Amino acid sequence: MNTQQLQKDKLNIINWISQLEDVSVVEKVKALMGSSVKKYTLTTEQQKILDKQLGLDPTLYTDADKIYSDLKAKHEL
Repeated sequence: MNTQQLQKDKLNIINWISQLEDVSVVEKVKALMGSSVKKYTLTTEQQKILDKQLGLDPTLYTDADKIYSDLKAKHEL
């Protein structure tokens, strides 16, 4: 989304909020405003699996585009 579209969307949201009459919606918007983005944390086991995979030989990986092509061909899509 470009900057101009972002500004337009924000103004539309502000306009929409200013016209709200439903208290429950206003409360939900306030709750959204007070929430912060929570970082996702991995469990120890998940981190170990990720660390283990980082050391794998890239030549063992299958390209996602190849998998997609193979699936399309297999299922005649």
